[in-house]
Amino acid sequence: MTFQEVFISNLRNLRRDRKISQLKFAEMCDSSQGYIAAIEVGKRFPSPVMIERMAAALDIESYYLFQSRVEEAQALTPLQRERLLSRIGDLIDRELASMRWKP
Repeated sequence: MTFQEVFISNLRNLRRDRKISQLKFAEMCDSSQGYIAAIEVGKRFPSPVMIERMAAALDIESYYLFQSRVEEAQALTPLQRERLLSRIGDLIDRELASMRWKP
C-alpha cells in the first residue's frame, strides 16, 4: 500500500467504525462533504491543518492515520487510556496487597 492508500484506508475505517457519515465528519472538520469524499477516493490529499482537524474529530492522535495497521495500534481516546491505566493500577495494588508486600 502507498502512503496515501494507508491514510485513506485508516481515515475511512475509523470514520465508519465511529458511525460518522461523511457529511457529519465534514461538519466536524469545518469542511465540505465533497472534499471529504474526494479525499476518501484519492482525488485530493488534505493539508497538515486538515489532517489535525480530522484526527481531532476522530479523537485520535494524527499519526494514527498514517500507521500501516491501525487495528493493531488500537488508537485509544484519552478517556480510554485513563481508564485502562486506572485498571492496571488497581490490579497491581490488589496483587501487592494479596502478597502482603512489605518494602
